[in-house]
Amino acid sequence: MASLTLTIDAEILEAAKLEAERRHTTLDQLVAESLAAVAPKRVTDEDKEELIRLMKERPLGSIDRPLTREEIYAERTWPRS
Repeated sequence: MASLTLTIDAEILEAAKLEAERRHTTLDQLVAESLAAVAPKRVTDEDKEELIRLMKERPLGSIDRPLTREEIYAERTWPRS
């Protein structure tokens, strides 16, 4: 793991420490989880393999019959009263 140095307000630091304590975790872990929540997820080889497996299992758009034009349009319009 990499290290990170932050400069923050002392009151925010104290509030964050209290929140970490309330959650029974460390301040480092709390910050790491917060950053992980906003960072884009890395796609792994396992993710790619699972997607390919699912696509082969049931291709996108595979239904018993093709939708009619009216059915497609009905899905894209707001309900009218």
